[in-house]
Amino acid sequence: MSGEGAVTAGAKSEQVKAYLESTVVPVLTQALTQMCISEPDDPFNWLAQWLVENHPTKPSKAEWTETLVLKLTVGNFFGEIALLSGKPRQATVKAVGSVALLVLSRDAFTRLCGNLFEILRRNMSTYSTMELPDDVKEDDATGAKEDEYAGGNVSEEEDEEPAPAPVPAPRGRGRRTNVFVEAVQLDDDWVPPSYDKTDEEKGRLDGYISKTALLAYLDPKARTTVIAAFQKKTFSKDENIITQGDDGDYYYILDSGHADVWICKPKDAPEAKVFEYNAGGAFGELALLHGEPRLASVRATEDCVTWALDRDTFRKIMMSTGKQDMNERTQFLSKVSLLDELTLFERFKIAEAMEVRNFEDGATIVQEGESGSEFFIIQSGNCSCFKKTLKF
Repeated sequence: MSGEGAVTAGAKSEQVKAYLESTVVPVLTQALTQMCISEPDDPFNWLAQWLVENHPTKPSKAEWTETLVLKLTVGNFFGEIALLSGKPRQATVKAVGSVALLVLSRDAFTRLCGNLFEILRRNMSTYSTMELPDDVKEDDATGAKEDEYAGGNVSEEEDEEPAPAPVPAPRGRGRRTNVFVEAVQLDDDWVPPSYDKTDEEKGRLDGYISKTALLAYLDPKARTTVIAAFQKKTFSKDENIITQGDDGDYYYILDSGHADVWICKPKDAPEAKVFEYNAGGAFGELALLHGEPRLASVRATEDCVTWALDRDTFRKIMMSTGKQDMNERTQFLSKVSLLDELTLFERFKIAEAMEVRNFEDGATIVQEGESGSEFFIIQSGNCSCFKKTLKF
């Protein structure tokens, strides 16, 4: 029996070899030759398409199409597998309607998410339940649970760094005064001021703000609050809007008119004109940021209308909107299943590191095959996940 089994196995081996050499190897040889000539970016997709279109007996036109594989909603997350495994994005995610996402970068994810790595790695196997062809399915958002935060269980001793050596004081320069303004006390019942404006005036102010380095990157909520807090101030021809050496109290945006900038350097020297402003020009930023004395005078050369924002209001708005946003974001993260085992402090640190990003209907958020460097949680709206499939 053993001899007969050996003969049968040998015959079967020869049969398989003959089958491969006569049927499979010639086609694969041709395919691999063409692939080496073409050098496609994705050799596997190219090979699959070539085999369909060059089938020895039933060739057909093949094309890659996007197939809907998963729908995501508020609190769902995606993008974590690319961060953990280093693999390219395993699916394309698109916005359905307007979508707001909380986004955490790779660096922040690594720094903050600690034991989250281990939990997500353990749950990577659950992604295989999706009916997708790959072993690891990234853009599932079924809410895998994890443990703690940030970069592993690093002790405080390990996390501390030696104190840097004192930096020598620069020589030959006068001491800079009032580098930072005094701390602002924000009462819980503080309400930002709001001054009446027409819709046209609000629109102009919004346009001016979008072009200023100081205020252009405010989020929509803070921008609306800041616009409301600007108050109209008028100046006559030859009147100083700000005066060199005075304490800085207001930030100005010129709405109409024209003004020149004059500097006395040294202070008792004759004035020299160094710049000029037309409508939309903004000046006085250092008053808001540092409270420094005015470094120049700005003088109206004709009657001017300005919008003024005082330092105290600006700083309180920044504090209140930031505090409110952080509270809302932390509360939202407490409802995300991925983070439900984190402490309040750990969720706060993640909320602090996240940015809000908005997408309109149909916008591609992540693209299948691209490298992944960000992790996403849906704050509002819905998304759909798509996989490329070969249709023929």
